[in-house]
Amino acid sequence: MSRRASRIVKLQENYIKKGRGQGTGDQYQPFIQAHDNKVASEGWITRHRGWKSKRIHHTLSEHERKYLYYCEWLDSVIDIREQFPLLPLERTIEISNQLGIQHAHVDGSPVVMTTDFMLTIQTTNGPTPAVRTIKPLHKLDTRTLELFEIERRFFEELGIDWCIITENRIPTTLVANVEWMSEARYLDTRPGMDEELLLLASEVLIQVLLKDSCQTAVGKLCLMTDRDIGLQPGTCMFVLQYMLANKRWKCEMNSKIIREMEPLEVSPIEKPFVNIILA
Repeated sequence: MSRRASRIVKLQENYIKKGRGQGTGDQYQPFIQAHDNKVASEGWITRHRGWKSKRIHHTLSEHERKYLYYCEWLDSVIDIREQFPLLPLERTIEISNQLGIQHAHVDGSPVVMTTDFMLTIQTTNGPTPAVRTIKPLHKLDTRTLELFEIERRFFEELGIDWCIITENRIPTTLVANVEWMSEARYLDTRPGMDEELLLLASEVLIQVLLKDSCQTAVGKLCLMTDRDIGLQPGTCMFVLQYMLANKRWKCEMNSKIIREMEPLEVSPIEKPFVNIILA
């Protein structure tokens, strides 16, 4: 075993001992974390405070990040575990040998494989796991598909739904809108914001939006409302994002990207709506 392979194998053994790849919800630890990746994986390493899990999510590519935002929006997805390990390692080695495919390795030494997302979906039969591995079409080369076949067989044996998600299966407009409002999901991301101020500002802002949302840029309406009720500039924009992210208000999410310099039709939600689409 080469020095590099020995180092990586020991690292992975240490990850397992530390509980990476185990647990659910806020107790889950991704097997691979953003600070582990020295190559900066396409320059898209990101950390996102989860809407569902309340923990920090680690994504290693642009497409993973986009798919994470999509899953955050879907009410049917109740847990998201990224960088999920295929353990035990011995089983994926057995599958690779059965298929006649070289296992994922470093300098010839097998290493733990991971999949991008282990999701928990709420169905009529209760919570159900589903695995989604993310890869753009132009990167589905022969070697990648070989590794995906090991992955597919591994989860098939466990009775878990598995599929590849390419860029054409990620709703670009919806994802852009979710990303725009993502940081406002929690009140504590804006200093000085609390439930009392949220209630005050949202009651005034929704009336302004309902009256004039089709004619005036939403950013301008928010700034005007900030001024009229004596709030710091940007407060009402945060309130708008918070109310949309928490599905207290609604707007068109799928066909038009929200732009602060354009009008935006917003309305309150009387009954919670459920979005169950999953690519």
